[in-house]
This record gives sequence, C-alpha cells and structure tokens, in this order.
Amino acid sequence: MRAEYRTGYRVSFRPRYRVKDTDKPEELAPVSWRGTALAIITILVLLGGFITLVAQMSTLAKTAKHPVTTSASLAGGALKLLSANAPKITAVAAYVFDVDTNTVLYSKDADAQLPMASCTKVMTALLAVEHGNLDQMITVGADAHKLVGPDSSYMGLDTGEKLTLRDLLYGLVMPSGNDAAAAIADAIGGTEAKFVAMMNARAAQLGLTHTHFANPHGLDAPGHYTSARDLAVLSAVAMKNPTLVTIMSASRYDIPKTATHKVYHLRTGNDLLPGAGSPYPGAIGVKPGYTGPAGFCQAFAAIRHAHLIVGTVLKEPSWQVRRVDMRRLLDWGFEQEGVPAAPPPTPGSTPPND
Repeated sequence: MRAEYRTGYRVSFRPRYRVKDTDKPEELAPVSWRGTALAIITILVLLGGFITLVAQMSTLAKTAKHPVTTSASLAGGALKLLSANAPKITAVAAYVFDVDTNTVLYSKDADAQLPMASCTKVMTALLAVEHGNLDQMITVGADAHKLVGPDSSYMGLDTGEKLTLRDLLYGLVMPSGNDAAAAIADAIGGTEAKFVAMMNARAAQLGLTHTHFANPHGLDAPGHYTSARDLAVLSAVAMKNPTLVTIMSASRYDIPKTATHKVYHLRTGNDLLPGAGSPYPGAIGVKPGYTGPAGFCQAFAAIRHAHLIVGTVLKEPSWQVRRVDMRRLLDWGFEQEGVPAAPPPTPGSTPPND
C-alpha cells in the first residue's frame, strides 16, 4: 500500500514479504533505515501541525466568547492610502478611524508621545463609570478645592460639598474641571496615586503602548503623555459606553442647589457639539484640552450614515486652527465612506444629521 502526504515528501510503505503465485514467500531486502526514518519524521511533523491547529481553534473559540478590546484589535485596521486630496493639517499629530469597520482613515505621526492636557479626562471618566455608581455621593476634599484657581480649568467645588458621581462627571467633562477630576479620583481610587495606577493599568489592558498617566486631570507633569493613535482608541472605547456618550455630547447641564452643595450651571467647551461655536452634524464628543506645553488638543467623534468616526489632534497652535483641522478630518473621513462633507457651520445652531 502507498501513502502520499503534501509535505514535499513522497513516502512509500511496502510489506517485508511479497507473495508469488506459490504459497512460498520470497524475502525482500530489508527496508532502508533512511526511508523508515524519513517516514517517521514526516508523520511527526504532520501530527505536530494538527495539534497546533487544534490549539489555535481552541484559542479563537475562547476569544469569541470573551473578546478583549485592545489598540491592535480596535485601531489596527489597514490604512487607506492617502491621496493628494487628503487634508493638510497643522496639528503635530493626528489620527482618524472608522470604529465600526476598523478602517484607519488618516494618520500623521500617530505614535509620537505628546502631552494631552485635559484629554486625560477621557480615561478618568471611563474608570469612573466602570468602577463607580452614578448615584453615589462624593464628598469634595481639600485637594480638589485647591485646583480651583486662575491657572486651572474648574467646576468650582468647595471643600466639604457633596455631589453625586453623575454630577461630578458632567463637571469633569463640560467645563473640564480639574477639581472634579481630583474628587472623582479620591472617591474611586481611594487616593489620587491609587487612581493613577488604575489609569495606567487600564491603558496597558487596552494596549496603549505610547501612553502614561501621572495625574487624573492632565496638568503638565513628567511622564504624562499619549499618542494620537492611543487617544483615539481610548476615545472609541469611551464612545461605546452609553453613559459617557450622554455626558460627553451634552451642551449644557444645570445642577440645582441642595442642602449639600450650591447651584452649578455647566456649559460645554467642545466646539463641535450642537449649540457650540462650530457645530458638526452627528458630533457626540469627546474632549478638548489645552496647556502651554500640550498646545490645543482634542479627541472628537461623530456618527453620520451609521458610521462612527473617532479622531484626535495633538499640539495645535490655537483653538481656531484646531476647530478647522477637526472639521477637515471629519469631512475627509466621512467622504471615504461615501458621506458628503458637512455644510459650513452656523455658530450656536443644531445642524441636522443627514
């Protein structure tokens, strides 16, 4: 009998005796030891390949049951070749991708490690909703109140005030409250240092290899940086959370006075949202930021024609240029999906989302 395997080798197995027409067998010469060894090796190679295939199938089955969102899985898609019509932007780094198709639509120095200012608060907000209870009451500490001042963006918290985590999240995102970030970090992590450790652990879990946090608010500090790609991946994870979409897409939020805190009237600093300075159709977030070293930066997101596109710009020279670059990148991204460019913005309006 003969067996053939698709390994580049042809192996024959023959009986040691051949039977003639008579009943007396004629002894053959012994089979070459080289041929036997080759046959055994071939069988072992095939068996090893089969075992490896079974192991890979098992791993894929486990992954399908428990998918893990990482930088590689979320924004590791193929980059569409940028044509000569791709927008020329001023940002030092930028990244845009379609979250649903995992298609990278624009990339400029996407892995450069740069400070991100208040875009830090995307991670702070994500951990708050993942580990906290929106209705839990949080007492404002003195460390949070110290961040209320002319050199800081703040909600305006006073030491001893008690607010819900939900209200503090609006104060974190809309006026970009550094004081709210400190209060949330104390409540969720126990201390700011422990919360920062949680931030870095979550970043590692998401595969954000060009990101490191030193605080929960984004004020300049050594070892506090991200990349355009990492920030986009983080923002995409945030935009898959309905609570964060509600908070980060809000243009205004009022907190009535109670026995435990004063009244708060909060307004968004995101130019792309409805009612803001440069509203973009379908905009749902994410978070702007600014410090001197970081420049003007922002994570942004919009949904049009069922496509969720998330982008980032880092180190812009001004908020005006940042606004123009973001609109150009969103228009470019949606055009690659067959969606026409948005009409020119009307400040303070709510543009229809076609």
